[in-house]
Amino acid sequence: MSKFHLLVDKFIDHSISQEEREILEQWIRESESNMAFFKSRLKASNQKLLVDFDTDLAYQRFSETLKSRKKTSITTRTILKYAAVLIFLLAVGFLAKQQLYDPSPQTGIQVVENQEEGDADHEIVIRLADGTTKVLRPEGDEEVTDARGNIVASKEENSIAFDKAKGGTENTAIYHEVFIPFGQIFKLSLSDGTQVWLNAGSRLRFPQRFIDSDKNRVVYLQGEAFFDVVKNKDKPFIVNTREVEVEVLGTQFNISSYETDDFIATTLIEGAINVYETRMPENGMLLTPDFQAKYDTFGNHFSKSKVDTEVYTAWRQGRLVIDNLKFSEILVKLERRYFVKFVNKAEGLNDGIYKGEFIDEDIESVLETMALSTPFTYEINQNIITITQ
Repeated sequence: MSKFHLLVDKFIDHSISQEEREILEQWIRESESNMAFFKSRLKASNQKLLVDFDTDLAYQRFSETLKSRKKTSITTRTILKYAAVLIFLLAVGFLAKQQLYDPSPQTGIQVVENQEEGDADHEIVIRLADGTTKVLRPEGDEEVTDARGNIVASKEENSIAFDKAKGGTENTAIYHEVFIPFGQIFKLSLSDGTQVWLNAGSRLRFPQRFIDSDKNRVVYLQGEAFFDVVKNKDKPFIVNTREVEVEVLGTQFNISSYETDDFIATTLIEGAINVYETRMPENGMLLTPDFQAKYDTFGNHFSKSKVDTEVYTAWRQGRLVIDNLKFSEILVKLERRYFVKFVNKAEGLNDGIYKGEFIDEDIESVLETMALSTPFTYEINQNIITITQ
């Protein structure tokens, strides 16, 4: 098997690097036979979804859309991004055929309301322990001060670091809270060196510094975050999020716990973590790398499965990975990522299952790609997007 064939396989299982992706993209464009091989491998990888989908017709429509885009030039990177979403077209095609002829009537209009503090102005907001509220701009460096003018943290671009030597007393922890609006990602460095990446629409409550006399290092999360916890065997790190707590000594993991979701998903990258229900600690499980614990907030029970961790951590690199998600679930992800709201009049599409990947795409490019093989149209009015059958 040639190295290019291996790169195709790496593309399909999300393990390909940016450099390898560019090499693959150039190889695909060198000849029709290379493109044909690429298409055939994508189709083979999605046998359960494709059934009777016409691959050539989908690619023809895909190419025509590229040609019709009103741009003066198409760079290699632009071509690359569209090659990356071809897998999306192939995977969803047969579902589109089923739903196109679905005679069931469409009823009801649902506007998804996900208002959070600060998102009206699209601003990152931090509330200090003394009640001081600061707006953190994504660009530039600055010192964050409390009401007395004391420096409590240093901000550089889209990250902020807290000094363990500042704030609180010997035996009392003081807590700050940061809110990340839709459309943005932000990084925090806690006083013990732990790194936290917060996804859009998330909130984290954390101490200025962890007190030596406390048995645990505790933070409180709403939304989604990736944690790289500094190891301390004598002081476990605990993330409290809605109905679930995650206890670690030091490792990397991702937690998704949005209030609008009916589940809490904890995905372990390395090490080991203990995941349990807050009110019933005996209801929980130990996770090993590449496994995910999913807590059903309605049934109050856990399930455990082995997963591709890249799917659940790619958001840190600005990648949108869609892996067997329903149309309705994708809309929720797009709302958080692009700071938009959907009015979905095509409810018959909600249960369709999709798979694909987008890299640094704007919202229109994502919707255009989905619409190539899915029977819907859309209209954008400011940040309101209306989907129709």
